[in-house]
Order: sequence, then structure tokens, then C-alpha cells
Amino acid sequence: MARTGSRLAPALAVVAAVALVAACAEPDLTVGVPNTTTTAPPTRVVESPDSGEAPAPVPDDGGETASPPEAAPDPAAEPPGPEESPAGGAEPPPPPAPPVQPAEGSEPPAPVEDPAASGQEPSEPPPPEPGAEVAGLTATTLRVAAIADVETGGVADGRSRSVHSAMRAWAEAVNAAGGLAGRRVEVVVLDAGLFGHEAVLAEACAGDFFALVGGDALLDDEGVELLADPACDLVDFPARVHSPRRAASPRTFQAVPVSNEAVNVGALRWVAERQPVRIRSTATFFVDLPVTVIAAERTAEAARGMGFELIYDPSVAITESFDPYVEDMAAAGVHHVLWDGDTHRLLDLLASLDAAGLTVGINCATACDSALFLEVAGETAAGVLMWSPFLPLREDAYSPELAVYRQWLAVVEPDATADLQGVAAWAAGRLFEEAVRRAIGAGTPAEDPEALSPTGVARAAAGIVNWHGHGLHGPSNPGTGDPSPCGVVMGASGGNLFRFHPVVPGTFDCAPENLFALQATAELGLESPPEPAASDASSEP
Repeated sequence: MARTGSRLAPALAVVAAVALVAACAEPDLTVGVPNTTTTAPPTRVVESPDSGEAPAPVPDDGGETASPPEAAPDPAAEPPGPEESPAGGAEPPPPPAPPVQPAEGSEPPAPVEDPAASGQEPSEPPPPEPGAEVAGLTATTLRVAAIADVETGGVADGRSRSVHSAMRAWAEAVNAAGGLAGRRVEVVVLDAGLFGHEAVLAEACAGDFFALVGGDALLDDEGVELLADPACDLVDFPARVHSPRRAASPRTFQAVPVSNEAVNVGALRWVAERQPVRIRSTATFFVDLPVTVIAAERTAEAARGMGFELIYDPSVAITESFDPYVEDMAAAGVHHVLWDGDTHRLLDLLASLDAAGLTVGINCATACDSALFLEVAGETAAGVLMWSPFLPLREDAYSPELAVYRQWLAVVEPDATADLQGVAAWAAGRLFEEAVRRAIGAGTPAEDPEALSPTGVARAAAGIVNWHGHGLHGPSNPGTGDPSPCGVVMGASGGNLFRFHPVVPGTFDCAPENLFALQATAELGLESPPEPAASDASSEP
């Protein structure tokens, strides 16, 4: 069966005015797994700091729903499609409707009926003896770590700062609702600094932590073998996975799984159907880091299989100027770029394109879903397209969980900007929450908070299927590692992301064809690194 990752979004220069009525309904929140009730934060209505849109709805306080966004400009200078309502005199979005049936050719994945049939076998250390100490766990607290890249010496500063903010917000929300397993949740944020992931992971393994939750480190395969070591009794719920070895880790569970067997090409399909001629002049950049090279290779395989012609594919060093490459792109007649690199490098590319006066479509992966990207890129990002497994932030009228995330973020960090990178971390927290609840039998006569252990949480997580993060994303299977093909095509304009496809707010494109099965590149990056010699043990990769 094809399995997917949630990377890249499609080329720009292509937002057609044709309105597609294809969309997968937001999944039924009662299917597959129980939902967790979260106490609303202190009464507060917060405007979206990056859009000027009306305040998001605040649960239980009568807050108004968000107004429809202004129509996003078409990257190809065509009139906007019906995806976006006009700003002037627009009616507010209707309340969430009953689930609509998927359009023809767009069926959501069938739920996995038997959780015991999970194909993911976590490495299970023996459970602790009764009364034995468990790292990160006391009678009153549950301590977890969130690893991200924040201070990187100027290379990629702040790359995933928003996941740390989201995890603090999640902990506050959980604690306001009474805690987790009868304990107050404590989140400790750890900075991998881009090149220090192995050292920080070793620190977490040796430290007083119960689990890793909500992390997002670009080089997340460094030291990943520690997670398979019984001496490191951590269970792992990252916000996003970037490397093949992290995706394959048996104690790693993703709310929206990235697969080594397939990539999600929903956005590329959407572009190819509208620009069958222009996709014949596509470029892809191999930014010189192993994890980004592998992602680019996999995207290139999928793109070629869909009819894209890659006419330019240079390898670029992490600090190299893009100016000469932009000149080459202009000479070659490049119309599209498939991007799988880091946020900061994409900002550099956009700056070079802008300076040269060259306009091309950008199909972006997860680099485009952060507030950092949208704020810094500004108008240079106009029309950049991405594929997101999550609903747009402005659709909190259709997903109350989005409103909960935004409200709690404002409580813990009033100046923070909500973004989809933060939503991914929040979703990871919700998945961990569900696994803990199942591990202790919450809500059943057998509920036993004292039975909580990382092994029990891993076993419970391996049985979670048909999961949708309380309406944040389409149904996926964290326990098996098989994600859903569901997603939304969004475009960047004026520091915001706008829905382009499918046209109905609150819905996803769930066509099975969105998953492209990898062959030539499926095994890339899965081999274990060679054991370093004693003299090389401390050298950086």
C-alpha cells in the first residue's frame, strides 16, 4: 500500500480560476479514538497578528467567528478562484456543516478496524517494577522534552521556535483541564541548534524526561539510534520528521506520519492538471545537507513520474549565494522550482529571484508553513504554493481545535504568531495525550494512573489509527505509520496563507492518487551510519 509524507506543495504561476468541487469532508470527531476535552483559556479574544482578520472564536465565551479572508491573488496573474470570498461585504462563514461526501475520485482512506493489527513494533524495555522510579514521572508531575532548532549561530536562527511556543501552550491547556494521568505536565524546551541534535538527544536520554513531544529538528537522524537503546527509555512524538531513519524509528509516532515508501504529491497533481506545458521547465535544488538532499531526490522521483521535466538540478552549499544559480535558471527558462530545503535557504533564493526580477513558481515543503518564513519573505513569497495536511489557520470556525491552539498560544506568549508549524507541534501533543489516556485506561473502571510508563504509552500509541487530531488534519494512522493522502493546497500572499484547493472551507483533498509510491529512492538514508573511530567521535558530520 502506498504510504505518504507531508512534504512539498505545488508550483505557483498556476492558480486557475476553475473551482474544483472535490473535497474530502472533515472527519467525524467521534470515529476511531475518543477526544480529549480541553478547558478554555482565560477569556480573551485575540486578533490574528499576521492578517488583520476578525478575532478567532473563543470556546464558550461567545466570541465571533473569523471573517473570510481577502481573495488571494493568483500567482499567474489570473483572477482569483472561488476558493476565497471577496473581502467587502462578505458573509461570515457558515457553521460547520455535516460531513460532506468526498468528490468523485477523492475517497478518504478506509479506517483500520483492528488496532492490534498495527504493523509498527516498538522496542519495549521491560515495564518498571511496582514502585520503581520512572524518569520524568513523579506523583504530581509528568515531564517531557521538546527538541527544536532555535539558536544556530546565524545559520538558521529561529527555524523552529514556534514549536517550543506551541508546546508551552499545549501544556498550559492540558494543565487547565486537570493535567494528564493525574499529573501536571511540564515541558522543557531543548535547543538542538541545527548541528547539535545528537548531543541534545543524549542529554534527553540521560535526563529526567518521560518522553519527547512536539520536537522539530532538521537533522533529526543524528543520534537516532539512541531511541532504540533500552537504556534510553523515551517514547517519541515529534511535530515533524525530516529524516528517513527518524521516520523508521520504532518508538517514534507521528500525528501526520511521513513515510519512507511514498511522498504526497497532491499539490503537484493540482499543478500538473492546470499547467501541463509549464511543468516541462522545472528546477530542483539539492541543498547540501543529507536530509534535504534525500527529500529533494524523493520529490524529483515523484515529479518525473508525474510528467514534470527537471531541466536544472544544482547542488548548493548551505551558505552559498543563489545569485549565479538564478542567472542559470533565467537562461534555461525555468518556470517552476521544487523546494525541499530549509526555510532560511528558501528565503535566500527568493531574495535572489527578486533582485534579478525573475518570477518562478515555488512548490514548497514544510519550509513555508512557519510564521518566520511568511514574515521575512513578505511580498517576495507572493504565490508560493504548499501542500498542508492541516486546515488553514483562519478556518477555526470549522475546527474549534485551531481556535483552542491560538487562544492558549496567546495566553503563554501574547506576542507569538500562530502558524502551521505550531499546529504540527500541538497535534503531536494531542497524540501523546491520547496515548497516555489509553495507556492508563482513562475513563474506564480499570483506570490506573500509577501504571503509566513509556513502554505502556508506546504500546498504546501503536494501536492508534484513524486519527485526526480533533479535526486538525485528515485521518491518519500513527500506530502503523501509514498517513492519509488528505491535504489542502495553500498559497502565500501578503504574509498569509490562503486556501486554493479544495474550494470548500473545512475540507481536504483525499484522493488516493495523492500518494506516490517511491521505488528508486525508497531506501535512501535508511542505512545506519558507520561507527566513528575513537579519534573522530566528537567531529561534526
